[in-house]
Amino acid sequence: MYFIENGKKVWDLPGGRMEFGETAEETLAREIKEELGVIIKPIKLVDTWNYMKNEFSQRTGDIYPSEIVSGEIEISDEHDGYEWISIEDNGEIFTREAFFERMKLWDWQAIMNSNITFKK
Repeated sequence: MYFIENGKKVWDLPGGRMEFGETAEETLAREIKEELGVIIKPIKLVDTWNYMKNEFSQRTGDIYPSEIVSGEIEISDEHDGYEWISIEDNGEIFTREAFFERMKLWDWQAIMNSNITFKK
């Protein structure tokens, strides 16, 4: 997903704040539904990241490959658009320091070939 800032696309990952009592997987599914309009099933926790914006603001994120279970992508007002990108393009697209440094370290082939899933 992206939004336009100063005439330029700024790429972002969907996400948001965890509600009290939610698991990370429940938060992810809710935020994806709110921001993209689709119902997903998280597959596997790949990584977490932490970003200290300043002395008063800290962000933490969890990254999960996920399967779209139902629905069609319809983005919320929070973003201006979305595009599917290839794994190889992630370094050119995601330049936000909060998670880009971690993304460079991922073994994408192993992530995509993983057959570990959560059972409900």
